[in-house]
Amino acid sequence: MTDHSTYWPKSLAHLVEPYDDGVSDHVVIAEINDAPVIGNKGIKSVCTALVPLDQLDEVLSAPGGIGWEVRSWGPHPCVDEGQVYDTRFWVDGRKGREEKFQTIVNTWKHHNQEVLLPDNVMLMVYGLIPRYIGDGTVCWDDPQAPVYDVLRVRSHVDYGRRGMGQHPQISMRRDYLEDYCSLKSCAAVAVYYEERFSSADDTFDEILQGQEGEQFELPGRLLGMAVLKGEYYSAAPQFARVWGCRLMLRPKSRPITNAKDPELVWPGDTSPMTLHRASQTWVYGYVSDEVLREYESRPEFDVLPESGGVSYNGWWATSYSYRMGRNHIRIELKKLYEGCPPHVIAHWHKFAVAKQLAERDCKLNGDRNISVRAKDVIFAYLRITKFLEHLSDHLGAGFTQEEFGSFVTEKVKHFGWWTPSVVKPLTMVVSLSASRSEFLARATLLSKILENLKPAPVRSLAIQLGLERDKVKAFGSLKLLASICQLAVATREQGHMFPVDTHSVAPSWDPESRIAPFDRVFALQALRDHASHAPSAHHDNEVAALAKRFGIDVATTATGWGYAIDALYDRIAEDLNSIAGILTSK
Repeated sequence: MTDHSTYWPKSLAHLVEPYDDGVSDHVVIAEINDAPVIGNKGIKSVCTALVPLDQLDEVLSAPGGIGWEVRSWGPHPCVDEGQVYDTRFWVDGRKGREEKFQTIVNTWKHHNQEVLLPDNVMLMVYGLIPRYIGDGTVCWDDPQAPVYDVLRVRSHVDYGRRGMGQHPQISMRRDYLEDYCSLKSCAAVAVYYEERFSSADDTFDEILQGQEGEQFELPGRLLGMAVLKGEYYSAAPQFARVWGCRLMLRPKSRPITNAKDPELVWPGDTSPMTLHRASQTWVYGYVSDEVLREYESRPEFDVLPESGGVSYNGWWATSYSYRMGRNHIRIELKKLYEGCPPHVIAHWHKFAVAKQLAERDCKLNGDRNISVRAKDVIFAYLRITKFLEHLSDHLGAGFTQEEFGSFVTEKVKHFGWWTPSVVKPLTMVVSLSASRSEFLARATLLSKILENLKPAPVRSLAIQLGLERDKVKAFGSLKLLASICQLAVATREQGHMFPVDTHSVAPSWDPESRIAPFDRVFALQALRDHASHAPSAHHDNEVAALAKRFGIDVATTATGWGYAIDALYDRIAEDLNSIAGILTSK
């Protein structure tokens, strides 16, 4: 073999492939990793140099490559009197030249530890803000868009520990990396060192020709090979290492700095939609409400569940939206294109559907989406606590609605019924294909609404209505509420008026008497308990029996529990309204 320029030892042959496949949203811009590759043990270290575009081709083909590590005057540099300390980080250029390439990764070693960090200037350019993850990863987000995980950083390795543990790595969103490279008129070049141990590479003998070791200056890399002696290396004596550079990304545009509205064709249209086109005609887009999942679990977004609109801290908003049917949202495209950045428009477009599909949803399901159902539940609950307040006033107890149930109807209406932390999760999108675990999770969320009912004031009312303290002292809030309703029903059945005549009926109160609206309320509590149980045949049978109380046949849930969740909301709202009706003095 005479042409070594294309030669790679088998243990390093994976480096022939392009550094990046161009598919993933993220690109690794720095990494230290000791994981085996195709069974060959070793280690690799990667950083990124910014190489001016007009020098790129020459650098990538330079004999021996360029520097492979990030350098600096430190740590703990020796600086003579009168000497100015250079705070830069850089990657050495081509051999024999005074070249220093800028890097977007700052690294340093101290004893047996190494640190990798993204360059502060690059972070500043996009105004990135750190977010700390439990496993030690720091994610850098762009709050303006917002765009999450612009960079993901695991920054530290301690070589003194047995094994490397979590491998330090920095990855960056491709669009931001391209944008920054374009701003710098540079390409991102991966500079690396990698070594591998192997035993079955029959090309070693041919390349080394009897020598124990040799180095080769090849285009873009310096290759070293050796056959190691001794018992320690007997299992894998073939040692190959390479210092090199590979193209990571050549910028073509500035997708962040010069972001443009995407040219997207909406269902039912034939041409790409633009703000100009949308402004000239009254055009609607129709999307699945699954579009809201991106925003529902993040506190920085305000989701308006009744309209399906979203706003973000004054940066942007999807105004003029309207929920259709169970599963869809209609949005005015002019307002979408006027008020939202390109990536938000693209996100909504991902969930676009034909108008006919949204209209079919309306015919099949009416306009009872999850927001309508959640609103019914919370206002039915508020009716109960409001009537408890009226009952308290009648008895002179002086308890307020808030003391009974944590919320005040007027405040809830003023600030938005969906804003209390216990209510917001109830408004989140439920797909028709929802799982059984999601069904049980919604039962838990509905139960949490009822947990806001306070036992102490309800118990006080029960006692003032004539029930014996000892008989109700151990009851929880729902059982106490049921006891008051039992007393109310019995008083009326005996021809008396509630609540003025309860003391004449209280001695004959039957705590086991059935009040139909409470059947499903207590079944809901039981479903919540099952949410934390391990799956079993017995558990499945009990869930099926409880679901049947809500009119749900589990045999119909093979394609999803979405309609079952609808039934759960609807039946609980009905029963809470019925309970509120029992509490009225009429």
